[in-house]
Amino acid sequence: MAEQMDNTYRMPEILEQPLIPPPLHGLNPRNIMGRTAWDILRKEIYARHGYTCAACGVYSRRAILKRGLEAHERYEIDYPGKRMVVTGMEPLCHACHCFVHSGLLEVRLAKRQVSAETVAIILGHGSGVLKGSGGKMPPGADLLCRKLKLKHDLKVQRHPPRLTWPGWVLEWEGETYPSLYPSEAAWKKAMRSL
Repeated sequence: MAEQMDNTYRMPEILEQPLIPPPLHGLNPRNIMGRTAWDILRKEIYARHGYTCAACGVYSRRAILKRGLEAHERYEIDYPGKRMVVTGMEPLCHACHCFVHSGLLEVRLAKRQVSAETVAIILGHGSGVLKGSGGKMPPGADLLCRKLKLKHDLKVQRHPPRLTWPGWVLEWEGETYPSLYPSEAAWKKAMRSL
């Protein structure tokens, strides 16, 4: 088994994905499919990539912070149309996956579920992968870097447009799923319980 994936299959651009729009938090293939079907699918995804991270290429047993891989959905967001479409799924190491979900990482830091030192490692790892690929820092990760007074020398992506709340949907495998939260107030209440 290869210790590192062939670079032609690496997708460091996964780390440039924008944050998931708040109306679609908690709505994902894992929750739609159920745990058993998700476990089968994620293991197929890991095997398809030779048990390496699609973003940084690290072999699962050599990943920093936590050994193993986590399945991550790639998606495209249509802000005016209030639609997020799942376009694929790839394996990510824990550090790359946390980097992509920097909004959740920020929440976990505020709740002291993760240390500032660990967040700094994650942000440094992700920015290093992006620097090596000529990528741009997502605004959410950049904001977290600034909060922690961490410097990076990457260009920062444009912020996504301001969103209005009602009407957001997730599209996956031809099916459309509405937001779990009818309003921003309902979302805020749910986020407090995390």
